[in-house]
Amino acid sequence: MSKENEFIPKDFEFEKLVKKAKRRSMLKMVLISLSISLIVLTGLYFIGDTVMKMKMEKETSLDSTWNGIMGANIEEQGTTYNYSPISATTKTKLVKKVGGVPIPWGEQEKVFTIFGTSRLITTDGPSGSGSIEDERIPLFYQGERVIEFYHPEVNYKQIFDDRVLLNQIDDNSVVEMAFSFNKGYSIEEVNKVFKDKLAWYWVDTFSKDDIKEHNELNEEENIPRGHTISGFEAYGFQYNNHPKTEPAFNFISILEMIKSDGGNYQNEAIEIYNNITNKGKIKLEPENLKIIGVVVTGKPSDLKKYNDNSMINGATLGATTDQY
Repeated sequence: MSKENEFIPKDFEFEKLVKKAKRRSMLKMVLISLSISLIVLTGLYFIGDTVMKMKMEKETSLDSTWNGIMGANIEEQGTTYNYSPISATTKTKLVKKVGGVPIPWGEQEKVFTIFGTSRLITTDGPSGSGSIEDERIPLFYQGERVIEFYHPEVNYKQIFDDRVLLNQIDDNSVVEMAFSFNKGYSIEEVNKVFKDKLAWYWVDTFSKDDIKEHNELNEEENIPRGHTISGFEAYGFQYNNHPKTEPAFNFISILEMIKSDGGNYQNEAIEIYNNITNKGKIKLEPENLKIIGVVVTGKPSDLKKYNDNSMINGATLGATTDQY
């Protein structure tokens, strides 16, 4: 560079304008980037929120439907929804109706997120306490006894009969009792005997492999007590006293629906369907359902009339409460 060029006077005003233009350009780019990011994030949030609500609606509906056939004498009382900016929680209250009196039976709680995930966060369940030498350790939940069933084709170490306890319970109370039958009966046969106090039917959903597995568990020498089916694990349907309503239709329609599109319950529904229909060889109709047990409710004096019934192979006491 020549000396002549070195002494050209600088234009400070022009440089200021250039720097100002650069700052404006940089600020503009930052604002545009922030605006685009905000728009994208807002869009993603609303998409995630919409997906979460759709998933929550579908899963809650499926849970409610499945609860219609799983759990002995357990009914839903209602679901509440709690929302936060990135998640939502559902709480479904469950009850047992014993002699017309609703008894709280815990909650099913789930959390959903805008990222498309969901998980069950309820952790409590039935439990029992006692010594290994005890002949029997009853299960309790919510401070009440949990009913248990005995399958007619499973050989148990011992089958208990809690009907003797009815003499020890005040007749101002109402009680729930599960009767396990000595074989499978039709709905009509069951209704003739238990209709007055009937609350719930236990349907035989066992396969030959299931029966074999339960027999093996009950043959285990290391297990001092028999392996029963708790009321939480049993499948069936509520009794409906409407003269023109077949209560089994609800059980059948739920099973058919979940079998076709049942999310996490679909495989289980397919397995139950195959067990009942012998893999489609028998139609899924009320007359083809085998009832292997029932839940009855009422005052102790009301249930004593079943003391000598030949259909009953075992009886377990469930929840109890005051009638008034």
